[in-house]
Amino acid sequence: MYTFLVILFILISIAMVIVILLQAGKGQGLAGAIGGGAGGNSMFGGRGAADFLSKATTWTAIIYAGLAIIIGIMFKSEAQEAQKSLIQQRAEQQEALPTPNVPVAPVSGDNAQQPTTPQTPQK
Repeated sequence: MYTFLVILFILISIAMVIVILLQAGKGQGLAGAIGGGAGGNSMFGGRGAADFLSKATTWTAIIYAGLAIIIGIMFKSEAQEAQKSLIQQRAEQQEALPTPNVPVAPVSGDNAQQPTTPQTPQK
């Protein structure tokens, strides 16, 4: 579902760029350069092309924004489930490890100060 939404998002963004570039601005825009000047207006009527392109721009922008929000929410929820902080990972590892049941002998003050020397095996 996530991949489908991303592909749809890319297609809508390309369509929005095309619709915006086709709009005739003060300098007649790209619509006049392609040949859509007077001929494009006669197809939709006197003001029909501008109205159609402005409505198409509005709807592509609404769909674009909606998809961006939906994809952002989906990605955030997937990322929160997939990634945990290092502290959480360490805590889970510590919980999974068995605790050793080895008794600890008390150390007297004299034994703690003496360095230990390795013993060599006798023949």
